[in-house]
Amino acid sequence: MPVFEVFGRRKADDPLEHVGAVHAADAQTALLLVRETHFRHKEGVDYAVVPADQLFRLGDPSLVTHEIDMDYRLQAGYSGFREKRQAAREAADRRGRSHLRERPAPGRNANAKVEV
Repeated sequence: MPVFEVFGRRKADDPLEHVGAVHAADAQTALLLVRETHFRHKEGVDYAVVPADQLFRLGDPSLVTHEIDMDYRLQAGYSGFREKRQAAREAADRRGRSHLRERPAPGRNANAKVEV
């Protein structure tokens, strides 16, 4: 019997989340099973079933990692930020890219010289 992955949302503005899987002969039967098992007590407002063999997974971790260091987006990423910035400036100087140091910060006058 085919496996159907179940996705649902608790409130109308929530994203669909994986809530489980059911074994059913077809999609209509899977929807009936989902309604009875996962959403019987008005636990959600929307649900969907997808045949498990129709899901495509991204199994290669290198496809989801970033080549650029974006730690600043995480709360812990701010630790060591000064050292990273200084190392980047020194690397730019070694490569002869001193023009990178002249960039104004966003919101500043483009003609104003930035102190570093």
